[in-house]
Amino acid sequence: MFPGPGNYWFIFPWIAFIPWYGMLVAMLVCWAAQGHPIYWFMHTEQFPVYISHIGATNLKPLFISCAAWQGLGYVIMVGLEYFQRSGHWPFKLPYSYEDDMEKSNDSSSMKTNYVDALIHKRYVMAPFFTKHERNLVWASFVLGSIGELALLMCTIFSTNVYPKVHGTMVGIFCAFVGLSVICHSAQYFTMGRHYAVIHPLTSPEDLGKQSRWNKWYGHTWNKYTISGTAKAIWVAAAFVWAMCFACLDDRSVTACFEWLLAFWFGLYFIIVSIDWYIGGRYTKSKYFHQIVLADNLNYYKYNQLRVQ
Repeated sequence: MFPGPGNYWFIFPWIAFIPWYGMLVAMLVCWAAQGHPIYWFMHTEQFPVYISHIGATNLKPLFISCAAWQGLGYVIMVGLEYFQRSGHWPFKLPYSYEDDMEKSNDSSSMKTNYVDALIHKRYVMAPFFTKHERNLVWASFVLGSIGELALLMCTIFSTNVYPKVHGTMVGIFCAFVGLSVICHSAQYFTMGRHYAVIHPLTSPEDLGKQSRWNKWYGHTWNKYTISGTAKAIWVAAAFVWAMCFACLDDRSVTACFEWLLAFWFGLYFIIVSIDWYIGGRYTKSKYFHQIVLADNLNYYKYNQLRVQ
């Protein structure tokens, strides 16, 4: 049995992408029920047809509504990543312990406040280590918003009436959502680099060392770097399949890659859901009640339990 979640935010990614899967399955079922037709606006025989071909028929309302739901869900999902790690919603002026620490001469009291915020669950997930992770989330939010807006335009401007506009929007969607995921992956690698040197399993000689981008210390394979690696593999596979979709000549083969990409997209939401499930349990860690701040770091570390 899995341990109980720290909260239920991890359910949101499923709510965001399940209608997308439902749309894809419904389209395939309807196309099969119709006898696998080649539509009047198509110029060649192929099997299967493109998603946008089915979406240009009487299923266009389903195509638009489910793409809009998924797009809005993706953007909100990135915003929720920021909320859970910052303690406040985007566009709201935050209370910053780091700013207070810089302004105050009594750094020990500021450190106490920071630890107090963690213990009293003012953060849904463990907070950012540096401003760079925060900036990467913002970049992911902006890039994802552009990409998902392009997907919505792709569904509105049907391929049978606006083929060039439709094709352009598909390219923008793939490019910008891909960049958004890359930023999210980089965020987790950056957090993992810092977390490695304060992890409970870090050796004493590595504890507190400042890792460089090309040389890491400590427990490098932790929950952040594993997640970042999973996202990087997702992006690499998506890139290969997107190139096959865009560059191959056989329309039947390229249509297969388009359907593969559409279903593959849902897997990313599942990865994020797992991140949130694990991240939401950070206060339930067996090391959490021994949180202290490292003297040479601006973030907390866990002291390994020792048998008395």
